[in-house]
Amino acid sequence: MILQALVLVILIILLINAIYLLVFSVAGAITDNATPAASTIAEQQSCLILIPAYKEDTVILKSVEHAMALDYPATKFHCAVIADGFRTETIDAIRGLGAEAFVMPDDDNRNKSKSIQKYLAHCYQEYDNVLVLDGDNCVERDMLIRANAYFNSGTKVLQARRVAKNESNSMSRLDSLSETINNHIFRKGQRALGFSASLIGSGMFMKMSIFRMVMEDMNVFSGFDKELELRILKNRLTINYASDILVYDEKVSSHEVFVNQRRRWTYAQYFFLRKNAINSLKELVFKGNADYFNKVVQFALLPRVLCIVLSTIMIPVAAITGESFLYMSLLIFADVFLAILLSVRNELKWNEVFTLASRIPAVFFGMVKAIVTSGQASKKFIHTPHNAN
Repeated sequence: MILQALVLVILIILLINAIYLLVFSVAGAITDNATPAASTIAEQQSCLILIPAYKEDTVILKSVEHAMALDYPATKFHCAVIADGFRTETIDAIRGLGAEAFVMPDDDNRNKSKSIQKYLAHCYQEYDNVLVLDGDNCVERDMLIRANAYFNSGTKVLQARRVAKNESNSMSRLDSLSETINNHIFRKGQRALGFSASLIGSGMFMKMSIFRMVMEDMNVFSGFDKELELRILKNRLTINYASDILVYDEKVSSHEVFVNQRRRWTYAQYFFLRKNAINSLKELVFKGNADYFNKVVQFALLPRVLCIVLSTIMIPVAAITGESFLYMSLLIFADVFLAILLSVRNELKWNEVFTLASRIPAVFFGMVKAIVTSGQASKKFIHTPHNAN
């Protein structure tokens, strides 16, 4: 009886996750995101390109080169690197490329939000829009032209499509596919059903007035993008998604880095879930803010690798507890499998399935470790190192 009750609880949790993933995956598969046409006669809005970075000496110059080579009037954009922990020669090289290097003082309690706030307090020139990039990001030359079309059509907050710039081994390939799934379900699928796209932390555009407003008094060690997103949604602003604007981002290629990164992400996810659960329900009931509530529901979802592994494990477990449990577990597995397949159908190569599948158990246990030790991200900044390759 106790075993049956436990199995039922696990299956219900998995079913809720599976249905959510499948609904938005199907929505993303059957809907094309409208991309506004760029026009040479449209107003060219100015843009501040902000790159907050910590000890990214090995990759920052390539990112700045890409930013400075954008096909956009030089008087209409400004690239500023918030340089924290950089070598002197790197700072000189950034300035030599024509970008601003805003040097941060050493701080044991550093975090991205504090760095951005310090820069905004120093920045007296106003721009129409802000683009936030990571120190390892590379962009295409027409990025600002494409973004300009969105802003001229009324967009106020915009998330670009982040894609992998490296797939050197099976770990980075899995991380790349994870990004693809996120783009499909939590950005394209969300917009298809009228909800805001999720922010990622880089490749984020927004009106500078909005950026200043939502950055005010922010102080979080983990989950800068989640806090930013919640503040935007509380203000009933919609986050659009630009699948045609690509931002190339380095994917993790080692197990240790994966655990560290997910430790930070997991802590932020459940911290913001606890902080916003009741308030988001009130906002839904009394103000009709479904966008804010939907975002908090996403925080309650299990990491996908847990859904994949647990939905597989529960099939034989359910089989020994009853026929109805077995059917339920098979339905959950089919839902999760279909949701993932629809998300990666254009990216996954069938000849790599076995190799990637063999890595999933290690990723699963790495995620479990990240969840168990996620409290380490509550009081200190956890840095994800990047490679020049």
